[in-house]
Amino acid sequence: MIQPAEPADFQGIPFLSNEKQLTPYEFAMGRAKQMELDKRLGEAGRAIEKYFGPELQSESFIPAISAMLGNINVETGNTFDFKQKQKGGNGYGLFQFDFHKPYYRRYLENKGLEDSVDSQVKYVYDNIFGDQQKIMGEGNAEKMREALKATDPLAISDSFQKIFLRPGKPHQDRRREASRMYSILLTPAK
Repeated sequence: MIQPAEPADFQGIPFLSNEKQLTPYEFAMGRAKQMELDKRLGEAGRAIEKYFGPELQSESFIPAISAMLGNINVETGNTFDFKQKQKGGNGYGLFQFDFHKPYYRRYLENKGLEDSVDSQVKYVYDNIFGDQQKIMGEGNAEKMREALKATDPLAISDSFQKIFLRPGKPHQDRRREASRMYSILLTPAK
C-alpha cells in the first residue's frame, strides 16, 4: 500500500471528511485504504463474473453478483481480503470457509491452484455448477442453481447464506443491506 508522506507545508490545515477535520496525511491515508478496498472489491466482482456470468441469464446476472458481493462484504467485515481469518473462529477467506475449509484445501491441491480470490470463487462455482457438488450435496447445489436464477438480489443473498455458507451468526440484515447496495451500484440507469 502507498504510504504518503505528510507534507510539511500542509501540517495543521484541516481537511473535512464527514464533518470530521483531517490533516492532509489522515485524508491521504484514508483515501489509500479506500483505493485498496476498491481494488479488492473489483477483483472479487471480476472473478464472480468470470465463473458465474456464463451460467446466469442476463436478468439474474446483476442480482447474483450483488448477492455474492453482499455476502462477501459481511463475511470479511468489508475488507474483501481473501486471506481474512475469522475473529474467534475457524472461518477463512472471502466466504469464511469453515466446514468448507478442508475441502477447499484439498481442492487447491487436486487442481494445482494457489489460494487466491480467483481460486475461492472458482471453488464456490464448482460446488454449485461443477465437479464439487457432492460437498454441499447435489440437492443443495441444484437449489442454489435455481436460486441464482432469481432477479431479486435479497432472495439470492438469503439462499446463498442458507444453502451454501450456513454461517453460525447469519447477520441476514447486514447481508441484505450490502446486497441491496451493490445491486444499486451495479444496475445501469434507465
